[in-house]
Order: sequence, then structure tokens, then C-alpha cells
Amino acid sequence: MDSQKGVGTTPEDMTLVGFVVLLLKQWKVMLACVTCVMLLTLAALWLKPVKYGFATMYAVASYETLEGEREGLETPEEVIAKLENVFIEQQRRQLLEDESVEGIPFDIDVTNPRNTLLLRIMSESQAVHQPMIERFHEGIVTSIQQDQEQQVERLTAGLNAQQEAYSQALEAAQASNSENARELEASFFEKMLQLERRIESINPGDATQLAVQSLEPVGIGSSFILAFGVLVALLLAPLAAVFSVFVKQVAAAYRRAQ
Repeated sequence: MDSQKGVGTTPEDMTLVGFVVLLLKQWKVMLACVTCVMLLTLAALWLKPVKYGFATMYAVASYETLEGEREGLETPEEVIAKLENVFIEQQRRQLLEDESVEGIPFDIDVTNPRNTLLLRIMSESQAVHQPMIERFHEGIVTSIQQDQEQQVERLTAGLNAQQEAYSQALEAAQASNSENARELEASFFEKMLQLERRIESINPGDATQLAVQSLEPVGIGSSFILAFGVLVALLLAPLAAVFSVFVKQVAAAYRRAQ
């Protein structure tokens, strides 16, 4: 009879129902755990800075090919390489010198939307830093424009030189009495028209928008953080209760051993 008294009370013989009941008795521990986790979650939401995206779109210098397609004087990848290795660093140093700040509170990410001649310059930061971001993006755009203006000038000069050469050849063909003079005239005239159309089609490149702020905050949303906090609280509460039961059982066993 004595050996049956402790049945269902020792950890070895405890049933699942008994274990759940034992956990429910630790509701104060679970409530305290849930409260602490939710307070930490709310504190994280309160302290988390709200960041927005600031986007600048820039169309690289381009011209129209004979097939009627737009082609860049440089590929967007080549312009991005210059930005990442030269222009962004130059602008960063200049801004640090002018603003006398220890660091710039935003990063610069440059991408090329697929199948376009556009550059997307993106920064993420708090709205209070928008004036600094606008200045930074404007400096980058100015650097790109100055670099591409030189290429436009070289291309225009080369095309004008070709057009002048064809013009002289056309005059020589018009003055000639050879049999194929008329064919040469038509060919040279067509070449001149093609060069003129190409010169007129040159787009020197420009910014279609400058540091435009996104309508919604970027990054991890508040709803996600709150949901994650609730999930963590629901997972930790039973673990805290189990740990509390374990500590009490160890304490009881230690007292019995004494």
C-alpha cells in the first residue's frame, strides 16, 4: 500500500494531463514571461527609427542607332562602375568636409533596371536626413553629367567630322562627270542624312527625379516586429513554466535528500 501512495506524483510517473495541469499552475510565471517579452517588443517598436527610401533616376547619355534603337554611349554597368569606384567616394569626402560630420547616416545603392538605360540611385534613412541625401544625390548626378558631357562632345565632334568629309565627297561627286557620279551623290547624301539624324538623336543624359521620398517606410515593418514578439512570447512562456517546475522539483529533491 505504501508503495502506491506516490503513484502519479513523481516526475517518472507523471501523466501528460498531470504535466499540463502542473504547467497551468505556473500561470504567473508564464504571464510574467509574456509581459516581459511584449514590453521588450513595444520598446523595440518605440526605439526603432522609421526609415524611408530616397530614389534618384538618371537616364544615361544615348543615341539612336540606324535600326531605330536606343544605345548608350556607355553601358549602364560601365557608369555604375565609375560611380562605385570614383564618384560616390569623391562626393562622400566632400560632404564630410563641408558638413563637418563624423559619418554619413545612409548608404548608396546603384542599380540598373532591366532592359533600360536608367540608373536607380537609392538611399535609406530617416526623413530628417533628406536635405543631406538630396545634396549627396545631386553631387553624384553632377559628376555623371560632367563625365558624360565629355563623351557627348567627343561623339558629336566625330560625327560632325564624318559629316564634313561626306559633304566634301558629295561636292566632288557633283563636280565629277564620271558614270557613277550620280550613284555616289545619292550614297553620300544618304550618309549625311544618317549622321545628321544620329547627331540630333543624342540625349546627353539627365535626372528624371532627384531623391524622391518613398510613400511608405522601408525595412522591417512594425506589424512584423509585433507578430514576431507575440510568437516569441508564446514560445518562451511554456519554456519558462517548465523551467520553473524543474527548479521546484530540484529544490524539493534537495530538501528530501537532506
